[in-house]
Amino acid sequence: MLSKKQKIILVIIIAVALNAITFCIAFPETFKPGSTVWARDFSAYYIGEWRLFHNPNTIYWGAGQPGDYQILPAPQTFKYTPSFLILFAPFLSLSYQNALTAFDLLQLALIPVLAFFVYKIVKDKNLVLGAIAAVIVLIDPLPSLILNSSTIASLRFQLFSLNAQSFSPSYYSGYVLANAHVLQTVLLVGALYLGFTKKPWLSALLFAFGAFDPRAALLALPLLLWYNKQKIFQFITAAVTFVLATNLPFFFYHDIGFSFLFEEVKGNIVSQMYPYDWIPLYAVAALTIVEIITVVSRNRMHLNFFQKFKERKAIKTETNKSHVD
Repeated sequence: MLSKKQKIILVIIIAVALNAITFCIAFPETFKPGSTVWARDFSAYYIGEWRLFHNPNTIYWGAGQPGDYQILPAPQTFKYTPSFLILFAPFLSLSYQNALTAFDLLQLALIPVLAFFVYKIVKDKNLVLGAIAAVIVLIDPLPSLILNSSTIASLRFQLFSLNAQSFSPSYYSGYVLANAHVLQTVLLVGALYLGFTKKPWLSALLFAFGAFDPRAALLALPLLLWYNKQKIFQFITAAVTFVLATNLPFFFYHDIGFSFLFEEVKGNIVSQMYPYDWIPLYAVAALTIVEIITVVSRNRMHLNFFQKFKERKAIKTETNKSHVD
């Protein structure tokens, strides 16, 4: 008979295996021609990093620019915070296709790390809730809606004909396009785990780097504050420090930070949602819901205990009074 922790470990192992199968289905697609209009999402990261060193004024400009590193048919527009350029810098030492392959393999290699974070967070919680959360974080089988109606027609080249065998469309599209939202999920869930284990500075560090797409980071913030509540001042101080340290210098280097604010924040990036965008959102939402249910259930148990204690005390008092009478 398996114990509770062994059962959750088994669920997580199966989920990791299914994620690996999804990767095996998706990975060969990265070597095939995709859209006739745009290169894969990874092209945005590569060209953004290349421009940082060769043409920094155009990092947030769309399509190809004169003198750019050639990515066919055309690179996509870089849209993340400047801090992402720090994370991505090592990949510029490789050619475009080799960098894409290395990035995808890195994201796959981080899945067991993500599984470890999830296990540590849910292992002492309700078994069913913990198992559901683990499956959502590691496989994401939930519906992945596209919220930008103007781009629905372009979904075909965004997903490069989604493989019918895939049971995890969000991860599948993330791997095919070498999109960074798998990495963001690892960083944000890692920040939650480190907050859960009372390591506010490390939690803040992962949060700062995981905030390159602010949408999922904002969703994760309430649970991060909850997990870091015992050392809340340290966490807030560290988070502000790391966010400023990884982004503020770019405001003084060819106005890159201002370009991000003008080109992306005031644009319609918030309304652009693709299947891979839901990976960190669903992951954070699942862990948040599990935590809320756990806290509510625990408070009810405590309330019931105190009520029963008061009732027993009242009965005992009445009994003592009757004996005295």
